[in-house]
Amino acid sequence: MEYFFLAMGMVPYAIAALLGLLLPVLLLACYNHFRVGAVLIAATVLVETMNLGQPFLRIGITLFVPDIPMVLIGLAGGLRWLMRNDIPRRHAAWVVLALVFFVDLAIGLLRNGTTAGVQGRPDFYAITAATYAMSFPITRLQVRQLAGTFAGLAFALLLLCVYRWAVYYLPIRDLLPPGGIYNTDGAIRVIGANVALVLADVMIIGLFFAGRDGAAAWVSRLLAPLLLAGVLVLQHRSVWLASIMGVLLGLLLARTQKAPLWQQVLVLTLVVVTAAAPVFVSRTVSEQVQTSAATAVAGEGTVDARIANWRSTIKQWWNDGPRAIVIGRELGSDTTRIIETDSGLSKIRFSAHNHYVDVLTNLGVIGLAATAVLYLYVVIGLLRQAMKRDEDSAVSALLMVLLGMQFTFYVAYNVDDLQYLVLGAAVSWVAAHARAQRAIGTQRAPGRGARSPRAQPRASEATASLGPPAAPV
Repeated sequence: MEYFFLAMGMVPYAIAALLGLLLPVLLLACYNHFRVGAVLIAATVLVETMNLGQPFLRIGITLFVPDIPMVLIGLAGGLRWLMRNDIPRRHAAWVVLALVFFVDLAIGLLRNGTTAGVQGRPDFYAITAATYAMSFPITRLQVRQLAGTFAGLAFALLLLCVYRWAVYYLPIRDLLPPGGIYNTDGAIRVIGANVALVLADVMIIGLFFAGRDGAAAWVSRLLAPLLLAGVLVLQHRSVWLASIMGVLLGLLLARTQKAPLWQQVLVLTLVVVTAAAPVFVSRTVSEQVQTSAATAVAGEGTVDARIANWRSTIKQWWNDGPRAIVIGRELGSDTTRIIETDSGLSKIRFSAHNHYVDVLTNLGVIGLAATAVLYLYVVIGLLRQAMKRDEDSAVSALLMVLLGMQFTFYVAYNVDDLQYLVLGAAVSWVAAHARAQRAIGTQRAPGRGARSPRAQPRASEATASLGPPAAPV
């Protein structure tokens, strides 16, 4: 027994030593391979969802699930930005956006202490994820890896939803969380809207962009009906709107695919019928879905409260003075405000529930202008590439659809790391193609000599060496 207790006492030290070895190896893997970083971010989101967003360790400071993984991602992305010369473009608008955030964070830490760090944590995660993606020359291979990562995460989330629905509705009281429900917004909403959007993303990939040459593509296609059913049952109305936007953009950009529009519509119809049938078999779920849909169409429920929240947040920001108007309020500042809705006065402290309002109030006019410039750059670049109908047009169309869903979702929700990972990948994809086009123009220009090695496009010669394209639907 003495040896047993001695061995048990050594376990914490063994775990610490193992982590000391594992973290540098993981950092190096994230530095060298985009897929490793993407999988790490997705796994972090899954574990945080399973943990219901609660802290997992208190050692003088409170640590949440994403803290250590996202610091690793930040280190890997930062080192790549400083040391690598194959980054397609370090976009000035993104640099400005990140600098304004860190300036606000520094001022907030000096004035408000750790409250600033707590308030800025989600934005830091998102900026870290996007910067990491931008530090890689994104090609078709990396986009397929990203889609595969999302497909794996969606499958795991779907299993988690089924488990939680079974535990709650059977019910199995011993397995219920301490609060009795998994989501304060509604018992049936067993996961948050930000991860429910991943289900919608993979559903759209399966509908319009699933290739025939990869396991992840087939998983997306086979899961599409189940994912649609899950999106309906979860009743996150903002995810519904994002899904509708994805379908519309998918149909609009269907001509960039080899499959005709009628085939895309037929596949969509079959998936909708397959998904809706089991959902409406249950009378209770059917009534809840119909009620949520009617509320969304009528603009009732949380819609009026959120609009009042946006107005109050902007008014408070405007009254905070010139510095807040230019670069936003310092993080950790008091955001308590009174809003008036149809149900009366309400005192709130949570965020604006709108990414664009958050950018304006937290990063000021400069931050909002930088965000708009970055969005315009990536949207124009993706649309130009999607219209070319070449071997890369399908990937550009896919990224455009995912960004359209993201932009729609952000009207009602704040930033998150998974969606910013997609944004960063899209920016790098556009920049890689722009650099390749400049290199081709330099090579063909009259009177020019041979290209120097510096002028060659590092991002895998964007269109020439990306490998065989995935066959579209």
